[in-house]
Amino acid sequence: MKKIFKQPFSIAVMLLLLMAAIAGGCNTSSHMKVPATGEEFTRAVDSSGWVFRANVAMPQYGGSRQISGYYTVVYSNKKLSVYLPYYGRANAGADVLSSRGPLDFSSVDLIYDKRPAKRGGWNITIKPRDNAEVQSMNFSYFDNGNADLLVTLSNRSPISFTGTLEPAKQ
Repeated sequence: MKKIFKQPFSIAVMLLLLMAAIAGGCNTSSHMKVPATGEEFTRAVDSSGWVFRANVAMPQYGGSRQISGYYTVVYSNKKLSVYLPYYGRANAGADVLSSRGPLDFSSVDLIYDKRPAKRGGWNITIKPRDNAEVQSMNFSYFDNGNADLLVTLSNRSPISFTGTLEPAKQ
C-alpha cells in the first residue's frame, strides 16, 4: 500500500521537472529581442520612424489590464497606423455600432509635435485631423525604451497605455 502512494509523488516531481525544462527551452535567443540603445531611440524619433508596442492598458474606469497580442502604434513616412484595444465608457454621439474600435485607424492628415523631455527622452503629441473620434495622442518616450501613451477621445473616456518604443523597420 505504501508503494502506491510513493509512485504518484515521484511522477508529479518528474512532470514538474519536465515542464520546467520545456519552459526554459522556450526562452532561447531566437525568441528574445535585443533592446535598442538610447542612440537608436533618438535616431528613430528624429527620423520619425518608430513603433510603440503596448503592454498594459489603463482605462479611466476600472483596473489596468495586461495586453496579450500585437497592439501597436506605428509612425513612419508621415503616416500613423494605430491598432490598440479600447476599454472604457462611450458617451452620447460615439459610434458604438461600428465594426472597428475607436483606436483602429490610419491617418495621413495629422499635426505632429515633438519636444525633448526635461529628464531625457521625448514628448510627442499627435492630433489626427482625419479622425473625428481621437482628439490627441500624447506619447512620452524614455531613453531606456519604455514609453507611455495617453489617448484623449471626443465621445469616450480617455485611456492610457504603457509599452516600449522600437525603431521602425524601414
